[in-house]
Amino acid sequence: MADYHTPHQAPPQYIDHETIILNSKGVWLTNGEEITHLETCKAFAKHLGRDTEGYFIQIGNNHKRIEVEDTPFFVTRIKSTSDAVTLVLNDESTEQLNPQSLSYSPSRLSCTVKKLAPGGPFEARFLPQAYFDLLKDLEQEGEDYFVQIGSSRIKLG
Repeated sequence: MADYHTPHQAPPQYIDHETIILNSKGVWLTNGEEITHLETCKAFAKHLGRDTEGYFIQIGNNHKRIEVEDTPFFVTRIKSTSDAVTLVLNDESTEQLNPQSLSYSPSRLSCTVKKLAPGGPFEARFLPQAYFDLLKDLEQEGEDYFVQIGSSRIKLG
């Protein structure tokens, strides 16, 4: 019987060959395959962080570097009132939209979120439903676009 704990032979080591990617559409992938388990996707988003080396997921003692194609967070829904817009993010957190942080180009809308989070602030891209809900009343004047949020008229661009 082999004794793996002798100084001559080390125990087998686990080598992680999995590549996890958060793509530009907010879809989690592992080795090119979509992760469809909703609770796993939520856990990844809730435990996402950033340091000087890039993005990672930290759950307990498990630390995994990941690739982020565009933004680390996504606005999945919005809740509008007459004077504010609340963002619902892919990690299920909510926060009030800072209208001045909006960044717009055709087919892409993002904003700044999680200013006080470790590694923050972060950019969050609006997924299609939230994008269309926020821009449903978009106004155009010449080559400029505006959205009304409460009493503020925000120029996008």
